[in-house]
Amino acid sequence: MNFTIFSNTSYRRRLVDRDLYQYRHIFSGVVLDLGGGRTRGSFPHGKSLGWVVLDKDNTLQPTIVGDAQVLPFRNDSFDAVKCSELTGYLFEPLKMLREVERILKPGGTAIFTSPYLTPFDFDQHDGIRLTNAWWEWAARRVGLYLGKVEPEGFLLTVLADFEKYWISHWWLPLRYAAYVVMFPIYETLFWYEKKFPMPKYFERFTSGFFVLLKKPS
Repeated sequence: MNFTIFSNTSYRRRLVDRDLYQYRHIFSGVVLDLGGGRTRGSFPHGKSLGWVVLDKDNTLQPTIVGDAQVLPFRNDSFDAVKCSELTGYLFEPLKMLREVERILKPGGTAIFTSPYLTPFDFDQHDGIRLTNAWWEWAARRVGLYLGKVEPEGFLLTVLADFEKYWISHWWLPLRYAAYVVMFPIYETLFWYEKKFPMPKYFERFTSGFFVLLKKPS
Protein backbone atom coordinates (compact mmCIF):
# COMPACT_ATOMS: atom_id res chain seq x y z
CA MET A 1 0.00 0.00 0.00
CA ASN A 2 1.43 3.39 -1.09
CA PHE A 3 1.76 5.80 1.88
CA THR A 4 0.86 8.81 -0.30
CA ILE A 5 -2.40 7.14 -1.30
CA PHE A 6 -3.05 6.36 2.38
CA SER A 7 -2.50 9.96 3.47
CA ASN A 8 -4.50 11.54 0.66
CA THR A 9 -7.34 9.06 0.06
CA SER A 10 -10.13 8.04 2.42
CA TYR A 11 -11.09 4.42 2.89
CA ARG A 12 -14.52 5.41 1.59
CA ARG A 13 -12.95 6.57 -1.69
CA ARG A 14 -10.90 3.39 -2.00
CA LEU A 15 -14.04 1.28 -1.65
CA VAL A 16 -15.87 3.43 -4.23
CA ASP A 17 -12.98 3.01 -6.68
CA ARG A 18 -12.91 -0.75 -6.02
CA ASP A 19 -16.60 -1.12 -6.83
CA LEU A 20 -16.53 1.13 -9.90
CA TYR A 21 -13.59 -0.83 -11.33
CA GLN A 22 -15.29 -4.14 -10.55
CA TYR A 23 -18.37 -3.13 -12.57
CA ARG A 24 -16.66 -1.05 -15.26
CA HIS A 25 -17.75 -3.55 -17.93
CA ILE A 26 -21.31 -2.23 -17.47
CA PHE A 27 -20.29 1.20 -18.73
CA SER A 28 -20.52 0.46 -22.44
CA GLY A 29 -22.38 2.11 -25.29
CA VAL A 30 -23.71 5.62 -24.63
CA VAL A 31 -22.92 6.44 -20.99
CA LEU A 32 -24.04 9.37 -18.83
CA ASP A 33 -21.96 10.46 -15.82
CA LEU A 34 -24.25 12.39 -13.47
CA GLY A 35 -22.48 14.99 -11.35
CA GLY A 36 -19.17 13.83 -12.78
CA GLY A 37 -17.54 17.21 -13.33
CA ARG A 38 -15.10 16.64 -10.47
CA THR A 39 -13.58 13.19 -10.04
CA ARG A 40 -11.69 12.04 -6.96
CA GLY A 41 -9.83 8.79 -6.53
CA SER A 42 -8.33 6.63 -9.25
CA PHE A 43 -11.36 5.88 -11.42
CA PRO A 44 -11.03 7.78 -14.75
CA HIS A 45 -12.97 10.96 -15.47
CA GLY A 46 -16.00 10.36 -17.68
CA LYS A 47 -14.84 12.77 -20.39
CA SER A 48 -11.60 10.81 -20.82
CA LEU A 49 -13.75 7.72 -21.46
CA GLY A 50 -15.93 9.45 -24.04
CA TRP A 51 -18.97 9.69 -21.77
CA VAL A 52 -21.51 12.50 -21.55
CA VAL A 53 -20.76 14.34 -18.28
CA LEU A 54 -23.52 16.42 -16.69
CA ASP A 55 -22.76 18.77 -13.81
CA LYS A 56 -24.31 21.92 -12.36
CA ASP A 57 -20.92 23.62 -12.02
CA ASN A 58 -19.85 25.08 -15.36
CA THR A 59 -16.35 25.85 -14.01
CA LEU A 60 -15.70 22.08 -14.08
CA GLN A 61 -16.30 22.10 -17.84
CA PRO A 62 -18.78 19.22 -18.07
CA THR A 63 -20.15 18.13 -21.42
CA ILE A 64 -23.53 19.59 -20.41
CA VAL A 65 -24.38 21.99 -17.58
CA GLY A 66 -27.61 20.81 -16.00
CA ASP A 67 -29.58 19.55 -13.01
CA ALA A 68 -29.60 15.80 -12.29
CA GLN A 69 -33.23 16.13 -11.17
CA VAL A 70 -34.36 17.59 -14.54
CA LEU A 71 -32.28 15.89 -17.24
CA PRO A 72 -32.18 17.57 -20.68
CA PHE A 73 -32.23 14.31 -22.64
CA ARG A 74 -34.79 12.35 -24.62
CA ASN A 75 -36.38 9.18 -23.32
CA ASP A 76 -34.34 5.97 -23.79
CA SER A 77 -31.14 7.84 -24.66
CA PHE A 78 -28.44 6.04 -22.64
CA ASP A 79 -27.20 2.48 -22.24
CA ALA A 80 -25.73 3.14 -18.80
CA VAL A 81 -25.59 5.81 -16.10
CA LYS A 82 -22.93 6.38 -13.46
CA CYS A 83 -23.75 8.57 -10.47
CA SER A 84 -21.02 8.63 -7.84
CA GLU A 85 -21.35 10.47 -4.50
CA LEU A 86 -23.97 12.92 -5.81
CA THR A 87 -27.06 11.91 -3.85
CA GLY A 88 -26.17 13.94 -0.74
CA TYR A 89 -26.57 17.15 -2.74
CA LEU A 90 -30.06 16.37 -4.02
CA PHE A 91 -32.93 17.38 -1.77
CA GLU A 92 -35.32 15.30 -3.89
CA PRO A 93 -33.26 12.29 -5.02
CA LEU A 94 -36.40 10.43 -6.11
CA LYS A 95 -36.80 13.02 -8.89
CA MET A 96 -33.31 12.17 -10.10
CA LEU A 97 -34.11 8.46 -10.03
CA ARG A 98 -37.28 9.00 -12.08
CA GLU A 99 -35.21 10.91 -14.63
CA VAL A 100 -32.62 8.14 -14.77
CA GLU A 101 -35.37 5.60 -15.42
CA ARG A 102 -36.74 7.82 -18.20
CA ILE A 103 -33.47 8.36 -20.07
CA LEU A 104 -32.17 4.77 -19.73
CA LYS A 105 -32.78 2.46 -22.67
CA PRO A 106 -34.76 -0.73 -21.91
CA GLY A 107 -32.29 -3.17 -20.36
CA GLY A 108 -29.96 -0.32 -19.39
CA THR A 109 -28.08 -0.16 -16.09
CA ALA A 110 -27.43 2.60 -13.57
CA ILE A 111 -24.72 2.44 -10.92
CA PHE A 112 -24.68 4.69 -7.86
CA THR A 113 -22.33 5.16 -4.95
CA SER A 114 -24.13 6.92 -2.14
CA PRO A 115 -22.34 8.25 0.99
CA TYR A 116 -23.72 7.66 4.47
CA LEU A 117 -21.40 7.99 7.50
CA THR A 118 -19.00 10.47 5.92
CA PRO A 119 -18.31 14.15 6.69
CA PHE A 120 -20.90 16.40 5.09
CA ASP A 121 -19.85 19.28 2.84
CA PHE A 122 -19.94 22.72 4.49
CA ASP A 123 -19.39 24.53 1.19
CA GLN A 124 -22.35 23.06 -0.70
CA HIS A 125 -25.90 22.03 0.12
CA ASP A 126 -25.00 18.51 1.29
CA GLY A 127 -28.12 17.51 3.18
CA ILE A 128 -29.30 13.97 2.38
CA ARG A 129 -28.15 10.49 3.43
CA LEU A 130 -29.84 7.39 2.01
CA THR A 131 -30.02 3.86 3.47
CA ASN A 132 -30.46 0.50 1.73
CA ALA A 133 -34.15 0.61 2.70
CA TRP A 134 -34.57 3.87 0.80
CA TRP A 135 -32.96 2.40 -2.33
CA GLU A 136 -35.23 -0.65 -2.19
CA TRP A 137 -38.31 1.55 -1.81
CA ALA A 138 -37.22 4.04 -4.49
CA ALA A 139 -36.40 1.35 -7.07
CA ARG A 140 -39.92 -0.06 -6.73
CA ARG A 141 -41.42 3.43 -6.84
CA VAL A 142 -39.83 4.38 -10.18
CA GLY A 143 -40.02 0.94 -11.84
CA LEU A 144 -36.35 -0.08 -11.79
CA TYR A 145 -35.07 -3.53 -10.86
CA LEU A 146 -32.72 -3.51 -7.86
CA GLY A 147 -29.81 -5.71 -8.88
CA LYS A 148 -27.61 -4.93 -5.90
CA VAL A 149 -27.40 -2.67 -2.86
CA GLU A 150 -24.38 -3.30 -0.67
CA PRO A 151 -22.72 -1.39 2.17
CA GLU A 152 -19.21 -0.12 1.49
CA GLY A 153 -17.33 -0.80 4.71
CA PHE A 154 -18.63 -1.27 8.24
CA LEU A 155 -17.81 0.08 11.70
CA LEU A 156 -14.02 -0.39 11.50
CA THR A 157 -13.82 1.44 8.17
CA VAL A 158 -16.00 4.26 9.47
CA LEU A 159 -13.88 4.64 12.63
CA ALA A 160 -10.61 4.58 10.67
CA ASP A 161 -11.87 7.23 8.25
CA PHE A 162 -13.22 9.47 11.01
CA GLU A 163 -9.96 9.37 12.95
CA LYS A 164 -7.86 9.84 9.83
CA TYR A 165 -10.00 12.85 8.89
CA TRP A 166 -9.46 14.33 12.36
CA ILE A 167 -5.67 13.81 12.13
CA SER A 168 -5.65 15.44 8.67
CA HIS A 169 -6.43 18.78 10.38
CA TRP A 170 -3.52 18.64 12.82
CA TRP A 171 -0.30 20.68 12.56
CA LEU A 172 1.60 19.24 9.57
CA PRO A 173 4.62 17.63 11.34
CA LEU A 174 2.36 16.12 14.01
CA ARG A 175 -0.07 14.94 11.33
CA TYR A 176 2.54 12.90 9.47
CA ALA A 177 4.00 11.52 12.69
CA ALA A 178 0.51 10.28 13.60
CA TYR A 179 0.04 8.84 10.13
CA VAL A 180 3.27 6.84 10.43
CA VAL A 181 2.14 5.40 13.78
CA MET A 182 -1.46 4.72 12.75
CA PHE A 183 -0.85 3.58 9.15
CA PRO A 184 -0.37 -0.13 9.97
CA ILE A 185 -3.28 -0.11 12.45
CA TYR A 186 -5.76 1.43 10.02
CA GLU A 187 -4.64 -0.80 7.16
CA THR A 188 -4.96 -3.91 9.33
CA LEU A 189 -8.49 -2.95 10.41
CA PHE A 190 -9.47 -2.20 6.81
CA TRP A 191 -8.05 -5.53 5.60
CA TYR A 192 -9.61 -7.50 8.46
CA GLU A 193 -13.07 -6.08 7.84
CA LYS A 194 -12.95 -7.05 4.17
CA LYS A 195 -11.68 -10.59 4.84
CA PHE A 196 -13.73 -11.78 7.82
CA PRO A 197 -17.42 -11.76 8.81
CA MET A 198 -18.31 -8.85 11.07
CA PRO A 199 -20.70 -8.90 14.06
CA LYS A 200 -24.20 -7.85 13.06
CA TYR A 201 -24.03 -4.66 15.09
CA PHE A 202 -20.92 -3.60 13.12
CA GLU A 203 -23.05 -3.82 9.97
CA ARG A 204 -25.34 -1.06 11.23
CA PHE A 205 -22.53 1.39 10.46
CA THR A 206 -21.30 1.97 6.92
CA SER A 207 -19.47 4.65 4.96
CA GLY A 208 -22.10 4.36 2.21
CA PHE A 209 -23.72 2.10 -0.35
CA PHE A 210 -23.04 0.68 -3.79
CA VAL A 211 -26.27 0.39 -5.80
CA LEU A 212 -26.95 -1.28 -9.16
CA LEU A 213 -30.31 -0.68 -10.84
CA LYS A 214 -31.61 -2.03 -14.14
CA LYS A 215 -34.42 -0.86 -16.38
CA PRO A 216 -36.64 -3.75 -17.49
CA SER A 217 -36.27 -4.74 -21.14
